[in-house]
Parts: sequence; C-alpha cells; structure tokens
Amino acid sequence: MNSRTVIAEIAAAGALIGSYPLDWLVKMGEPYFSAPISEPVILIHGFGGSRSNLLALAAYLRLVGFDNVSYLEYPRWQSIGDSAAQLGRIVEEKSGAKGAHLIGHSLGGTVARRYAAGAPKAAVRSLVTLGSPYSYGQRSPREIGIFGDDDPVVPAPVEALITRAAFARIVRLPEVGHLALIFHPEALRIIGAELRANRAPEHSAAAQ
Repeated sequence: MNSRTVIAEIAAAGALIGSYPLDWLVKMGEPYFSAPISEPVILIHGFGGSRSNLLALAAYLRLVGFDNVSYLEYPRWQSIGDSAAQLGRIVEEKSGAKGAHLIGHSLGGTVARRYAAGAPKAAVRSLVTLGSPYSYGQRSPREIGIFGDDDPVVPAPVEALITRAAFARIVRLPEVGHLALIFHPEALRIIGAELRANRAPEHSAAAQ
C-alpha cells in the first residue's frame, strides 16, 4: 500500500473504533425515529465487525432518501450459508414481496451474494458489495462489486479472468484500501445511484 492509502486506512480504522460508543446512542434513539417510508436497505458488516461499522453509510443513505435501513449482524464464526439464511429471514420480514437493497462490506458482501444467488429475483432490488471475497467462477449478474486498487485483504479481480456473469459491474477505486471503502465518496455516490435506479415504482414516483 502507498502512503496515502495507509493514512486513509488508519483514519478509517479510527472512525470504526469510534463508531462503537456512537452506536449505543443511535440504538437509544431509534425508537423515536419517524416511521420509514422508503423500501428497505439491509447493511451487512464484515468478519468480526458489527452494525456500528456501517453507521456512516446508513447516515448517507438516509440523506439520499433511503430511511428504511436495517442491519444483519451475525456471529464471527457462523457459516456463510447460515448467515445467508439469516439474511433471507430479515429480507422477508422487512420487505415482504417488495424486495430489499443489499449492501455488504467484506465478508458481508459474500453473505449477500450467497443469499441473492438463490433468492427470488424480486427479493433483491440492488446488490452492492465493498471489498468482498469472490471467486472467478461465481455467477452474480446483479452485483456491483466495488474494490480498492490498493486493498491487500481482497485484491480487485482481474476482469479478463472472470466470467461475464460474475458481476454486473466492477468498480476499482484508486489508492483505496479495505476499510476506507466504507467511507469513500465515490463508493457512496455509486451506492446511491444504484439504489435510486432500482427503487420500487411507487417510491420512484414519490421521489420525483
């Protein structure tokens, strides 16, 4: 990693550490939030993380009109299959037949991909992953995969080696590591654009 990436990763790590006490305050205030009106967005943290790591992303989503934000929290050593099944139950609970937008960081994106691979098409409105482990033979044709070009944990895939259906689109962000993806302005912009493009029709009309 170059020096700029290292500095950004240190800053991101500090932000993640600081998010833990902040999450306690957010949880205390959640009962007083107004009833959400957008279709659901479910955020999935990475290995060993928690929902607190995604508070900044959740705040951004609310700013751009997605106020129905939920989280999948899973035990550190739970299998990907069990976590995907847990995610499916949350999608069904939160969205019914309307579908949900899924955003996962690191292992959370792999969990979201596993669920989406076997889910009814209408259940997943958007699938965006951030620095998530992948395989070159995977089939995830709805997935927007965002990677840091300077990520030592999950290097960006070599597009010449993947199948056409592995991703819908791959985005590489220059001089970005693994943790900073969660906060990167371009990653946030892409997420917002993808979710808006896949809004439920009634919500698209209301937003105009």
